[in-house]
Amino acid sequence: MENFKDTINIILLVAAIVSLAIGIIKDGFPKGLINGVSILIALGIIIVVSSANNYKSEQRLAKIVASSNIQTAEVYRGSETETVTVDTRELVVGDLIKFKMGEKCPADCILINGSDVKCDQCELTGEPDAFEKKRLTA
Repeated sequence: MENFKDTINIILLVAAIVSLAIGIIKDGFPKGLINGVSILIALGIIIVVSSANNYKSEQRLAKIVASSNIQTAEVYRGSETETVTVDTRELVVGDLIKFKMGEKCPADCILINGSDVKCDQCELTGEPDAFEKKRLTA
Protein backbone atom coordinates (compact mmCIF):
# COMPACT_ATOMS: atom_id res chain seq x y z
CA MET A 1 0.00 0.00 0.00
CA GLU A 2 3.01 2.24 0.51
CA ASN A 3 3.51 2.31 -3.26
CA PHE A 4 0.14 3.94 -3.85
CA LYS A 5 1.32 7.05 -2.01
CA ASP A 6 3.51 7.69 -5.04
CA THR A 7 1.76 10.02 -7.51
CA ILE A 8 3.12 8.22 -10.58
CA ASN A 9 1.59 4.94 -9.45
CA ILE A 10 -1.74 6.65 -8.84
CA ILE A 11 -1.59 8.22 -12.30
CA LEU A 12 -0.81 4.82 -13.85
CA LEU A 13 -3.74 3.23 -12.02
CA VAL A 14 -6.12 5.96 -13.18
CA ALA A 15 -4.75 5.68 -16.73
CA ALA A 16 -5.32 1.90 -16.67
CA ILE A 17 -8.92 2.31 -15.51
CA VAL A 18 -9.64 5.01 -18.11
CA SER A 19 -7.95 2.94 -20.82
CA LEU A 20 -10.03 -0.12 -19.87
CA ALA A 21 -13.24 1.89 -19.98
CA ILE A 22 -12.45 3.58 -23.31
CA GLY A 23 -11.16 0.33 -24.84
CA ILE A 24 -14.27 -1.63 -23.90
CA ILE A 25 -16.57 1.15 -25.17
CA LYS A 26 -14.62 1.67 -28.40
CA ASP A 27 -13.46 -1.87 -29.39
CA GLY A 28 -15.70 -4.18 -27.39
CA PHE A 29 -14.99 -6.61 -24.58
CA PRO A 30 -12.01 -8.80 -25.42
CA LYS A 31 -10.10 -6.48 -27.77
CA GLY A 32 -10.62 -3.34 -25.66
CA LEU A 33 -8.81 -4.80 -22.65
CA ILE A 34 -5.35 -4.88 -24.27
CA ASN A 35 -4.11 -1.35 -23.43
CA GLY A 36 -5.62 -1.21 -19.93
CA VAL A 37 -4.40 -4.65 -18.93
CA SER A 38 -0.89 -3.92 -20.22
CA ILE A 39 -0.78 -0.76 -18.06
CA LEU A 40 -1.97 -2.80 -15.05
CA ILE A 41 0.74 -5.42 -15.69
CA ALA A 42 3.39 -2.68 -15.86
CA LEU A 43 2.04 -1.18 -12.63
CA GLY A 44 2.14 -4.61 -10.97
CA ILE A 45 5.78 -5.09 -11.99
CA ILE A 46 6.67 -1.63 -10.65
CA ILE A 47 4.96 -2.34 -7.33
CA VAL A 48 6.59 -5.76 -6.89
CA VAL A 49 10.09 -4.47 -7.69
CA SER A 50 9.65 -1.37 -5.52
CA SER A 51 8.32 -3.42 -2.60
CA ALA A 52 11.22 -5.87 -2.86
CA ASN A 53 13.76 -3.02 -2.90
CA ASN A 54 12.11 -1.36 0.10
CA TYR A 55 12.09 -4.63 2.03
CA LYS A 56 15.79 -5.26 1.34
CA SER A 57 16.65 -1.68 2.31
CA GLU A 58 14.77 -2.00 5.60
CA GLN A 59 16.56 -5.27 6.36
CA ARG A 60 19.96 -3.66 5.69
CA LEU A 61 19.04 -0.68 7.86
CA ALA A 62 17.98 -2.99 10.69
CA LYS A 63 21.36 -4.76 10.50
CA ILE A 64 23.21 -1.44 10.56
CA VAL A 65 21.21 -0.21 13.55
CA ALA A 66 21.79 -3.49 15.39
CA SER A 67 25.53 -3.36 14.75
CA SER A 68 25.80 0.33 15.69
CA ASN A 69 24.53 -0.46 19.19
CA ILE A 70 27.53 -2.71 19.80
CA GLN A 71 30.21 -0.85 21.75
CA THR A 72 33.54 -2.27 22.80
CA ALA A 73 35.94 -1.26 25.55
CA GLU A 74 39.57 -1.96 26.31
CA VAL A 75 39.81 -3.68 29.69
CA TYR A 76 42.72 -4.83 31.83
CA ARG A 77 41.86 -8.42 32.81
CA GLY A 78 44.52 -10.71 34.24
CA SER A 79 47.35 -8.45 33.10
CA GLU A 80 48.50 -5.03 34.19
CA THR A 81 50.14 -4.24 30.86
CA GLU A 82 47.91 -5.70 28.13
CA THR A 83 44.29 -4.88 27.43
CA VAL A 84 41.54 -7.13 26.12
CA THR A 85 38.77 -5.75 23.92
CA VAL A 86 35.33 -6.82 25.17
CA ASP A 87 31.73 -5.95 24.42
CA THR A 88 30.55 -3.37 26.96
CA ARG A 89 27.64 -5.65 27.88
CA GLU A 90 30.25 -8.08 29.26
CA LEU A 91 31.77 -5.60 31.71
CA VAL A 92 31.81 -6.72 35.33
CA VAL A 93 32.51 -5.07 38.65
CA GLY A 94 36.24 -4.70 39.11
CA ASP A 95 37.16 -4.24 35.45
CA LEU A 96 39.75 -1.57 34.81
CA ILE A 97 38.69 0.29 31.66
CA LYS A 98 41.15 2.15 29.48
CA PHE A 99 39.62 4.92 27.42
CA LYS A 100 41.04 7.65 25.23
CA MET A 101 40.01 11.18 24.37
CA GLY A 102 36.71 11.33 22.53
CA GLU A 103 35.50 7.88 23.58
CA LYS A 104 32.31 7.32 25.49
CA CYS A 105 32.74 5.88 28.94
CA PRO A 106 30.85 2.58 28.71
CA ALA A 107 29.92 2.23 32.38
CA ASP A 108 29.65 3.99 35.69
CA CYS A 109 33.32 4.24 36.69
CA ILE A 110 35.73 5.50 39.28
CA LEU A 111 38.71 7.41 37.85
CA ILE A 112 41.93 5.84 39.12
CA ASN A 113 44.46 7.65 36.99
CA GLY A 114 44.32 10.42 34.41
CA SER A 115 45.12 14.03 33.76
CA ASP A 116 42.89 16.76 32.41
CA VAL A 117 39.90 14.40 32.23
CA LYS A 118 36.62 16.10 31.39
CA CYS A 119 33.28 14.42 30.92
CA ASP A 120 30.41 15.62 28.76
CA GLN A 121 27.31 14.56 30.69
CA CYS A 122 24.72 16.15 28.41
CA GLU A 123 23.11 12.79 27.63
CA LEU A 124 22.49 12.25 31.35
CA THR A 125 21.86 15.72 32.74
CA GLY A 126 21.23 17.95 29.73
CA GLU A 127 24.11 20.23 30.75
CA PRO A 128 26.13 21.25 27.67
CA ASP A 129 29.34 21.94 29.61
CA ALA A 130 31.98 19.28 30.22
CA PHE A 131 32.77 18.59 33.88
CA GLU A 132 36.31 18.03 35.10
CA LYS A 133 36.84 14.66 36.77
CA LYS A 134 39.36 14.09 39.56
CA ARG A 135 41.02 10.79 40.35
CA LEU A 136 40.04 8.81 43.44
CA THR A 137 42.36 9.39 46.36
CA ALA A 138 42.59 6.97 49.25
